[in-house]
Amino acid sequence: MAGVEAITNIHAAQASVAKTVSEPYDYIICGGGTAGCVLAERLTADGTKRVLMLEAGRPDSDYLFIRIPAGILRLFRSVYDWQHETGGEKECNGRNVFLQRGKVIGGSSCTNVLLHHRGSAQDYNDWQVPGWTAADVLPYFKSGQKDMTGRSAEFHGKEGLWVMDDVKYQNPLSKRFLKVGVAAGLGANSDFNDWSKPQDGVGRFQVSESGGERCSAASSFLKACKKRKNLTVRTGVMCRRINFDDGNTATGVRFDICGDDTCKQFEAKIKEGGEVLVTSGAIASPQLLMCSGVGPAEHLTDHGIKVVSDLPGVGGNLQDHPAAVVSFRTPVKGVSVTSKLRIFGMQNPWPVLRWLIFKTGLLTSTGCDHGAFVRTSASTDGQADLQIRFIAARALGPDGMTTYTQFRANRGALEDGYSLQSIAVRSKSQGRIRLASSNTHSKPMIDGGYLNNADDLCTLREGVKLCRQLGRRSEWGEYLGEEVYPGADVLTDDDIDEYIKNSLHTANALTGTCKMGMGKDCVVEPDLKVYGVNGVRVCDSSILPNIPGGQTATPTVMVADRAAAFILTPQVTVETYPEPVAVEATPAASS
Repeated sequence: MAGVEAITNIHAAQASVAKTVSEPYDYIICGGGTAGCVLAERLTADGTKRVLMLEAGRPDSDYLFIRIPAGILRLFRSVYDWQHETGGEKECNGRNVFLQRGKVIGGSSCTNVLLHHRGSAQDYNDWQVPGWTAADVLPYFKSGQKDMTGRSAEFHGKEGLWVMDDVKYQNPLSKRFLKVGVAAGLGANSDFNDWSKPQDGVGRFQVSESGGERCSAASSFLKACKKRKNLTVRTGVMCRRINFDDGNTATGVRFDICGDDTCKQFEAKIKEGGEVLVTSGAIASPQLLMCSGVGPAEHLTDHGIKVVSDLPGVGGNLQDHPAAVVSFRTPVKGVSVTSKLRIFGMQNPWPVLRWLIFKTGLLTSTGCDHGAFVRTSASTDGQADLQIRFIAARALGPDGMTTYTQFRANRGALEDGYSLQSIAVRSKSQGRIRLASSNTHSKPMIDGGYLNNADDLCTLREGVKLCRQLGRRSEWGEYLGEEVYPGADVLTDDDIDEYIKNSLHTANALTGTCKMGMGKDCVVEPDLKVYGVNGVRVCDSSILPNIPGGQTATPTVMVADRAAAFILTPQVTVETYPEPVAVEATPAASS
């Protein structure tokens, strides 16, 4: 794989790229993240199709702190992170919300917390999109999966590349949390991906790990195909726009080298009948479409972009999992994961040695692989609206994302404790992506829309209340301690709401900005082809009509696998429409 991080010889770099684009390709994949890596493996498997994958991020997905699950502490706000932020969030007292997105081949599968969730069968049935019911998508979840835990073969696969396993470590506080949850009446759940039963209950979350190492899309799917002669991968290059002919048929992709001050652009072309596959994620996929002339006509015209297809839905329907934290200190010293990582305020070498030698122990955990799914009084569809993620550490601040970077920067001894993160896991609020410039090197403007549906605030409020109750239960025994966040002065519902608004953070599950379906607000057809143009599909998390009730990496793998089936197997068909039909979108309620 060729990548350009610090360009020492720009002429050599340009010559290398020029050679890459000297002949046309069957498929050009715009974005080497989770979905892009899946497509690269699937589309090159039989050796007959030439595939080019273009990725703006770094090439080194085998970086040690990506491979180590607990290395996530080193990745947020690093060179492996796009470090997006929303604009001032109206319902969060004008705060900007930090959004972590992976800036490396493999994308956010290299920088996420590894949780291996699909959501529920009802999530997919409720989409009401032809070809995307639970029965339609389950075979793709299974075919892509390699289950190492021995769970039900009805819902899990064993022959795929996307590994699911249990974390090879349990902190004493995490074990105690499971007992606390059951004693509180939440029930136990041994498999949150078993669609034969409700998702509710407390238990261990399975993770995308292989032998104690992170299983990313790069270490699984891309590793399996990167030596194939019919695959070319370029990292350190930015897709600028998709090119179209006068008939609105894609002809290729224009891109440049990141860091090339000469601004020289290159054009990779596709063969007749070839396709451009957009897999840049929920932020960059709509940005690329809009910069290519596909999106809301008035907005594109404002930026001097020629309109190819007027699609008002491009960039809309942004959905995420908003979160709030409750945290406690514990009188027991040395029990939290943060304490076990330090000795006298310095890094403890034993967890590192244990991981390097045995691939077991503390470093095999990102810290939040125990938790629960709960139906609160705010649930409106009979499903769990709240996910609780338990962390065997005291939060350093009320913003859970900031805690990761604060821990990395803190060199002293840390107080022991435990935290419970509430997540509105089937959130209803919607934001949008808009261009700041017609240049894709400029980050787009992001309105997260957090809490603009009152149900989400209600879910988080009930979550904070429940987590406070759980954290104070007598079953904690010797670990029972004093609440740190929200704190004793947060008493009423109004107090809790203000706490949430002032500390809300993302659980990093961005979806929906190139919505799939038939309505006027939709961007892609059920076979993922973009309305109004030919030869372009969007094949990543941005096509999800409604966010599933769980972390979104595994659904993204499923989407890419389903896309590959549409592309390679013409008999895999779904009902499609030449243009969006008059199905009105349901507006988000205001709080």
